[in-house]
Amino acid sequence: MKSMILSAVMILVSSAALAADIEFSNPHVYVPLKGTNTTAGFGTIKNTTKSEVTVKVVSATPFKAVELHESSEKNGRMTMSKMETIKVAAGQTFELKPGGNHIMLFDATKPVEEKQTVAIKLLVNDKEQTVNFPVVTRLSKETKTEDKKEEHHHH
Repeated sequence: MKSMILSAVMILVSSAALAADIEFSNPHVYVPLKGTNTTAGFGTIKNTTKSEVTVKVVSATPFKAVELHESSEKNGRMTMSKMETIKVAAGQTFELKPGGNHIMLFDATKPVEEKQTVAIKLLVNDKEQTVNFPVVTRLSKETKTEDKKEEHHHH
């Protein structure tokens, strides 16, 4: 019996190791702005393999929809367009950051607050991998304090 359990554990450990073609560093999701139930996910994806990996975002709990977005400047305006996948070259990294590429999260089914986590399910070379993204408050770059821009009123 012990050997059967040990064998099962070894299979689980080896399949988990096989699925880990990427490492995610500094994953985080911002608390949605007041009055919205939409936000975005960020972090750095590192390809730990010797060949290119393809990453697709499948779902994010507790959101109804999720998309990869690419931000770019067109005619002096910032625009976002949907991406189907991210390709990360062997041994390279791909950054998801504000103002750049990111994971867009739509229609939260419950309030998303600081210190919670959002479970984002990815397909990495068609293998499922879930990454937990801590929910954090937006910080102002200048002051490193909580960003309250949505509460500012200019007269």
